[in-house]
Amino acid sequence: MIGVQRRGLIERIQQLAQESNRDTTQIVEDAVQAYLDQLEREKIHKETEAFWAMQADLVVQYLGEYVALHQGQVVDHDPDIVCLEQRVAEKLGDVAVLIAPVTGEPRRDLSTVSFRMEPRATP
Repeated sequence: MIGVQRRGLIERIQQLAQESNRDTTQIVEDAVQAYLDQLEREKIHKETEAFWAMQADLVVQYLGEYVALHQGQVVDHDPDIVCLEQRVAEKLGDVAVLIAPVTGEPRRDLSTVSFRMEPRATP
């Protein structure tokens, strides 16, 4: 069993639980899950950067296939993504791994634009 011991944190969790009418355990579990999800997103981002850094070599070796990257290294490859996903899951378990197609196409960076609406101040 894992417990929370930092005093100020315990009070903040209890206050949030009371304000949101939720159980403290659920608050902690949700927070830990959100943190783990963030770590996974950061790992996939690093794997994506590694993928693009080695793209020229990947095209030479794996053009038309899918590659699985873990810790910046190709850990497996296959033209069939389903077979690759199954092998990677068997080999590595439940860990974040980038699986991407190797094509000769250049990198396309996409960005998201978001607008936040705020009420106007009335004169």
